[in-house]
Amino acid sequence: MKKRVTIAPYRNQIIFTSLALLMAILFMTIGFWKTVLIVILTGSGYFIGKMQDEKSSISSILASIKAFFER
Repeated sequence: MKKRVTIAPYRNQIIFTSLALLMAILFMTIGFWKTVLIVILTGSGYFIGKMQDEKSSISSILASIKAFFER
């Protein structure tokens, strides 16, 4: 019987390598500033979605961002 190969120990390596490859492709095809805009818009979409999922207000999100930068 064959042993099952698991990729769990390499999960983060695979994820971040894939992200780095995607960023490199975006830089080469559409340019630096357009890629930065995509990253910013994606991040803001993530935070808005997180806010909606957790039923939290914008003030609590801003407070958590402020607390992050005050470390």
